Amino acid sequence: MGELLREFAGGSFELLLRVFLIVVPIMVALELFEGTRPFRSMVRSWSRLVGRWLGLREEAAAPTLVGFLFGLAYAGGVIVRDTRRHNLGRRQIFLMSVFLSMVHAIVEDSLIFIALGAGIFWIVVYRTAWAALLTLLLGAVVTAAVRRWGAEADGRDRPAAAGRRKPPGADH
Repeated sequence: MGELLREFAGGSFELLLRVFLIVVPIMVALELFEGTRPFRSMVRSWSRLVGRWLGLREEAAAPTLVGFLFGLAYAGGVIVRDTRRHNLGRRQIFLMSVFLSMVHAIVEDSLIFIALGAGIFWIVVYRTAWAALLTLLLGAVVTAAVRRWGAEADGRDRPAAAGRRKPPGADH
């Protein structure tokens, strides 16, 4: 039993170290690249291309783009940071999550599947279109449900920002 626990702890630490060595440099590079003109231009283009169709604000475009390109493991920190930094609402987080759950890591996945002989159309275009369509559909369903049952549950209509927690230090 002791050997099993040692192996588990060692394997877990090794995996944690690998993730740390991958995620931290990407976070640092993104932090340095984020304020540059090319990054802002890329995010604006991504926001126009995908954000408007899916109902995502421009503030949600950067974490969605990072998740789309590199995957959730890499984008997780960006998503958490930007959610807090830009005070993204529940709907924005929901739409990002739905979209990224189906189309994250498009670069890595595509390279793997193309190496196995799959066509780029089916891997990139079809997957992205399907993710966008399902995101639109689920976004509409959830919005309709919240409008219908959200106000009824409270017995009153409430603004979209009600119930949202203030970010730390917002009182000052």
